[in-house]
Amino acid sequence: MAAVIPESRVMAFDLLSTIMVEGAEMNKGWECLESRKILHAGDGKATFMELYQDKVRTTKGQVVTYTRYNASDVVIVVPILADNRLVMIKQYRYPLGKVLLEFPAGHVEGDEEPVQTAKRELEEETGYKAKKIERVYRYHPSVSRSNQNVHVFKATGLMEGRTRHDGGEDINVRVMTTRKVQQLIKQGKVESAGTLISYFLCCAVMADKKGGIT
Repeated sequence: MAAVIPESRVMAFDLLSTIMVEGAEMNKGWECLESRKILHAGDGKATFMELYQDKVRTTKGQVVTYTRYNASDVVIVVPILADNRLVMIKQYRYPLGKVLLEFPAGHVEGDEEPVQTAKRELEEETGYKAKKIERVYRYHPSVSRSNQNVHVFKATGLMEGRTRHDGGEDINVRVMTTRKVQQLIKQGKVESAGTLISYFLCCAVMADKKGGIT
């Protein structure tokens, strides 16, 4: 005699099968039928933006126009002194028309490895060299429009030196405690997304520890 499968279990199997099929279809990706470059902006060393307008076919068979951009990867460095204070910068941001508190950061240039960019940007923007640079995380800052990566590094064993700002940078170096930065975040005074993410990845635990630097 054949076993009788409860209707609820049959429905669960059907739902699981549907999810698996739809997931497999999504993993196939969209098909690019046509791609047109609209704009290129860079400085010869890094690409700030390459804007494209593509015609693509989705997994559901719809043909749509999709605007996306390419840009060189970005590196953010969190420099931590021996006493757990943070080396940060205040930098004028032209699109916003104001000065922001940030961690040193910059575009990967040419064939650089991100760790090389981290060392270079740290020295150029703050004057510090690091005995140890540790990769902490990688994330996509604009998943709906770009495949760009942001690489977060932590720098320790810092030795002070001289800055080498380029002509487009208006920067002042600031040394701050993690508690102070945490207070500024709570007050809404740290507005750079990359700096906020990097702080919580590298520093939030230090700021919350009892007996930490105040």
